[in-house]
Amino acid sequence: MSETRHIEVVEQLVEVFDSLGIAYAIGGSLASSAYGASRFTQDADIVVQPFGPVAERFYDLVKDEFYISAEAMRQALTSCGSFNVIHFKTSFKIDIFIQGPGEFEKQLLARRRTAKFSDVGSRALGIVSPEDIILLKLRWFRETGGTSDRQWSDVLGVLAVQGASLDFEYLTDSARKLGLGELLERARAEADT
Repeated sequence: MSETRHIEVVEQLVEVFDSLGIAYAIGGSLASSAYGASRFTQDADIVVQPFGPVAERFYDLVKDEFYISAEAMRQALTSCGSFNVIHFKTSFKIDIFIQGPGEFEKQLLARRRTAKFSDVGSRALGIVSPEDIILLKLRWFRETGGTSDRQWSDVLGVLAVQGASLDFEYLTDSARKLGLGELLERARAEADT
């Protein structure tokens, strides 16, 4: 499946978020590819604000086009966890992460940007900021015991492409608060070589 088709599926879900007033930001490999080195991905990650009051309406609007477990959605909303939807026609999976109460999690939506992923029929979509995608990827890299070459490569790609346009004060301060300071310094040194 082409990247353009992936974006079309994401746009379809985003239209539902927009119709219900649910704030969202696309993260994961789509975001790191938009800011850094492009790479093929088999799924998408989207962080959303908690949407308990409209959860049943959300379910009704997506169930005909996407596989969705109502129970998994409700559990994720209760625990600020995640659930996924799978597009029936393409089998493209989208992981939906419910925004947690922490300072960093709140920043993901507050600092989001808008960007077009494709020139073909694409509209501007909410996307996690480049600084925050670096932090998310570093956190995932740490959680996998430093074994995910993809996460590390994504971080290096964003650092290399975005360079001096990054807000390094925010990035450094947030990395320190998240316990990622040493990993960020390592990545910056590696990206500079």
